Amino acid sequence: MQNAGNRIRQLQNQLKPDTMTTQYTLFDIPTNSTPPRSWSPNVWNARGVLNYKKVTYETEWVEYPDIRVRLAELGIPSKGGLMPYTLPMMRVTITPTDGSEPQIKYLTDSADIAKYLNDNHPEPPIDFDSPITGEAVKVFNENLMDAFVGLVLCDVDLSLPERSAAYFHETRPKWMMMPIKEFKQKKLNEGAWEKMEKGMKVLADFIGKNGGPFVQGEKVSYGDIRLLGYLMWAREAGPRDVWEKIEGWGGEVLQRFMKAFEENGALSRITY
Repeated sequence: MQNAGNRIRQLQNQLKPDTMTTQYTLFDIPTNSTPPRSWSPNVWNARGVLNYKKVTYETEWVEYPDIRVRLAELGIPSKGGLMPYTLPMMRVTITPTDGSEPQIKYLTDSADIAKYLNDNHPEPPIDFDSPITGEAVKVFNENLMDAFVGLVLCDVDLSLPERSAAYFHETRPKWMMMPIKEFKQKKLNEGAWEKMEKGMKVLADFIGKNGGPFVQGEKVSYGDIRLLGYLMWAREAGPRDVWEKIEGWGGEVLQRFMKAFEENGALSRITY
């Protein structure tokens, strides 16, 4: 009976917010800068939410060739395919203040991470319910993804540490079906620059359609976070001339979009 009573009290204590602490660790891929900078669009889908909601978290930097080893040793199952282990991943450690064993969970999909954070940290709100997120991704994919693959992705290795760059050159040609340099030239021959210019104007019209700075006006949606991720990919890992062109073609709408995210804290943590 005494053990049962202790268990009941323990369960009751778990219902009180001040009886536990929660720690978040975001697993991210570093650049070759000192300190490293966050650049991956998928990771930014999670990091942007963490920053916007001003959630305290730590970053564990994991180079490309170490992702499989690090996640496997934590018991994360393989996703199969050409990229069985990917980032982002977020570790959630919930530690009861009564000295009980901490509860640890791993979230391995950027959308799952973002929704978990939105559920557990509702302020400031992010709109996950509007179809605008699907629309935003569709606009980007149909108008800009091909250009970004040719002009940003193909040169990501220039921003990576040596081991990660070597891994990039070993693995990416497997899905490109040709060496990276040949793949980039193919995209250039197919009009990557022209597609980028046209696509950025379409994106600017989409973002500014309700007066900006975000797609729905003043309200931030997960669609805005997704678009931010693509743009941070180009800004942090793409060639400088590509980002300068993107800024120019995006015009005042893009400037307001990026400035608004900077002012609300979504860009406050890039290096740690």
